[in-house]
Parts: sequence; structure tokens; C-alpha cells
Amino acid sequence: MVFSGAADRIPIRILVTGSRGKSSLVRLLTAALEGAGVPSAGRITGVLPREISGGKETLILRSGPGSVEEMRWWLRSLPAGIRGAVLENSAVDPELQGLAWRWMKPSCTVLTNVRPDHEEVWGCGEEMAAAALCGGIGGGPVILPSSVAAVQTVSRLLRMKGCDLLPCPDGAGFRETHLSLVSGACSFLGIDRQKGLGAARELPPDIADFRFFREGKGMLASAFSANEPESTESLFRLTGWERQETTVLYNSRTDRVARLRSFLPWLSAHSWKSVAVTGSRPLFLPSGAAFLPLRDSAELEAFIAAEGKVFGCGNVAGVPLEYLLERKERAEGEEKTFD
Repeated sequence: MVFSGAADRIPIRILVTGSRGKSSLVRLLTAALEGAGVPSAGRITGVLPREISGGKETLILRSGPGSVEEMRWWLRSLPAGIRGAVLENSAVDPELQGLAWRWMKPSCTVLTNVRPDHEEVWGCGEEMAAAALCGGIGGGPVILPSSVAAVQTVSRLLRMKGCDLLPCPDGAGFRETHLSLVSGACSFLGIDRQKGLGAARELPPDIADFRFFREGKGMLASAFSANEPESTESLFRLTGWERQETTVLYNSRTDRVARLRSFLPWLSAHSWKSVAVTGSRPLFLPSGAAFLPLRDSAELEAFIAAEGKVFGCGNVAGVPLEYLLERKERAEGEEKTFD
């Protein structure tokens, strides 16, 4: 059943899908629309679900596990006066991937990437990820990085659906590529690209974006949102650290068992100082790794301070997210005190 409701009255509707980077791109696109003078709302449906409107992000407190129905509920609840809507596709199951597109009927879809993930549901490798993600796009214009448009499975499946592929140049890093997608979306939608891109550039980093945090004599490179080896390796190279002096902290989740398996070659291919696994204890540990039961953010802080250089990856949910939220609150409190 095609959704009919408040979203039908909104002229600009953008659906964001892909393996990773969706939440960050929703923030950037919503800021770009607002910056170009289009009153807009955005919806992030990941680990930290949020609504974005008027330049403010509001955390949504769930009473239970996340559901794809949240997307339909949000589309129905959009207030009058909103002229742009940006929605993150929260579906994982291939059979549910197409619901967001059917409910929203987007002006355009933005496909961030098709990197392997959710292998327990999608299957292994980029081709299976591409099949799952492209299967959820019902047609129309698709804005995507040039490297993703060049993936044969992507171009074949989308063209079979009559999609119009609008490739954007890849950037030197994730943020640059995302800004390139924002620029492409502004151009396609006919809004002021200069104002939109300027507003996106000025947007502060998201809570789980790659950043460094100092704890005593130790330092954390927070790359927990990097959920597959390729992007994780790219972020590690940005640290400039030697592997022999770096402890890798992999955050495990019981519902992401295949993800740890996909990290095994990366973890074992390099001579790290050490490898620690935290979060949900997996049935198996990488060779040479130790399980680190962190109960709260204070224990994570102590571990970083004692260990030296710590590179966090795998998943952000749990103690790492608690730590990032507390650091954010602390920084905001310091800013208010300074003011």
C-alpha cells in the first residue's frame, strides 16, 4: 500500500539509504535545505534516533526496539509549513527495504555506499549488499558517489527499475564525499547550492563522527561508527599512529555477529599492540584478543588513560555511546560556563 498523508504535501522529499553514513548525511542534507531557505525536517533512525527541525536535534526515547514503522509514523506527523523532508531508511531485512520508498515517494534517493554489512541478513560481499539496498529503491532519480555508480550490480539493478543515476565526485574522505552528495542534491532539486552547501559545511560534527578524545595520558580515536573493515582502515590511517603502539578496541553486539567475523582478517593482518573486544561477549574471540567487560563510561575512560593510544571500532551502541554522550554533555557544559 502506498502511503498517503502529510508527506504528499511536501514538495522536497529525500530518502537516504546505504550501508553506512546515513545519519550524518541526513543531518547535512537537512541543514542544506534549511540554509537554502527551505523549512525542513529530518529523521535519523539509527542507534541514536533523532528528529531535526529548525536547526535543533531532538532525541527520541524508544520504549522498545526500533521498528520500520517509526518511518511511517514520522511521515504522518510532519507539521504544516514543512517544505522539505529527509528520511533515513532504517530497514535491514531485504523484504522491508522498499517500505520507506513506498511510504515517502521521494523526489530523489541518495545512496551513500554499498559496503558489505549485515551479512547475517544480506549475505557476504559488496554484491549482496548492493542487491539488498538497491532492491529497496523503487525508481526515480538516485544521487550517489561516482565509485558506487561504477559498481556493476548497482548500475544494473537501478537501471532495470528505470532509475536515473546522478553520480557525484568522490571526495578524499567520508565528509568530502557526503558534501559532494549534498551539492548534487541541491543542484538536482533546484535550490541555492552555494547557501545549502555553506550551511552543511558549518554543521558541527555528529556525536559518533570520527574524533579524538584525550583521557589523562591516553587518547581515543573514536571510529565506532565505522562498521566495516574498509572504512575502518581509512579512518585508522588518519590517526598517523603506528600499529605497534595502538590498542584496537572492538565493540561487539549480539545482533551483529557476522560483523566481527568480517573484521577478523583486518584485525589479524596487522601487528597491533593489543586487541580487546568489549560489549556483548561473542562466542569466539579473534586470535590473540582479550575480552574487556566495560560496565560504564568511567571504566572506558580509565582503560584509555592506562592504555595510551586506543582505536575504537565495530559498533557505537552501549558503553561507547554512553561515553560519547557524556563527553558531549561535558563539552556543552564547559561552553556555557565559558560564556
